[in-house]
Amino acid sequence: MTGGRLPLTVVGGYLGAGKTTLINALLADPAGERIAVLVNDFGDIDIDARLMDSDDADVMSLTNGCICCSLADGFAEALDRIRDLAGRIDRVVIEVSGVGDPRKVAQWGHVPGFTLDGVVVLVDAKTVRERSRDRYVGETVLAQLAGADLVVVTRADLLDDTVTSEVQRWLADMVAAPVLRAPVPTAVLFGPDPIGDDTLAVPEDHASTSHISMSRRFDAPVSRGSIDVWADARPGGVVRAKGIVRVDDRPDERTVLQVCGATTTVAVDGPWDGGESAVVAIALPGTSRAAIVKWLKLLR
Repeated sequence: MTGGRLPLTVVGGYLGAGKTTLINALLADPAGERIAVLVNDFGDIDIDARLMDSDDADVMSLTNGCICCSLADGFAEALDRIRDLAGRIDRVVIEVSGVGDPRKVAQWGHVPGFTLDGVVVLVDAKTVRERSRDRYVGETVLAQLAGADLVVVTRADLLDDTVTSEVQRWLADMVAAPVLRAPVPTAVLFGPDPIGDDTLAVPEDHASTSHISMSRRFDAPVSRGSIDVWADARPGGVVRAKGIVRVDDRPDERTVLQVCGATTTVAVDGPWDGGESAVVAIALPGTSRAAIVKWLKLLR
């Protein structure tokens, strides 16, 4: 959690894209994080009975620290409940209905107590092209893709690798967001997170992948102008980055730098807490390490 504001990640995608499968996996193995998941229907969530702690009409608590919260009463009510539990959780994940617009839902990430972490849209490799051309659902599918910060291709195991690669190229031509093939490491879905209050690190599960992670620490405030240059110069392979830094024109405040796919945000997040000033970047396999180093050095 950053400066008392909960990171909020939106997971969208058309019916059958694998959203609930992803949510089930996150709740069963949250990679050390305490996650609050907001869903339309508890009935879709399949949690091992051994993880059950308590259950009521609105909130289901798990023994691993995660929480599943119903959206039956609407987003405002659900987020109010989660805000009251902020000390017990590290981040929020919202599963959007299969016909919903994830970018509209993402606006809830700007309400007090939360900060938008990104929009992840899942697509079924076998059906996404056909559905995008469908006269009834095509507009919905394309709108979901247009709102994505990251696109994750699911069910690739059901197709020949050549076909899946064609789907990925087709998607890459349509969207500005990086197109990744499932499974995707938690560190890429959520980005690197602060560990404690004084440093930034990549979760352990990231080490088992071939993605590239690099970091840079700062002994002094960085210049506002260098942030603008840095934001415009992101190497194409960088899919996630997060920094907590001091900036020369507001040195007594925490400035959070966030990259999710093609989207970069810069926001003040409360007073400086005396912690470490650092940035962590995660890039796709094959990305030039020299390019990442050069990019991080733009912050000065």
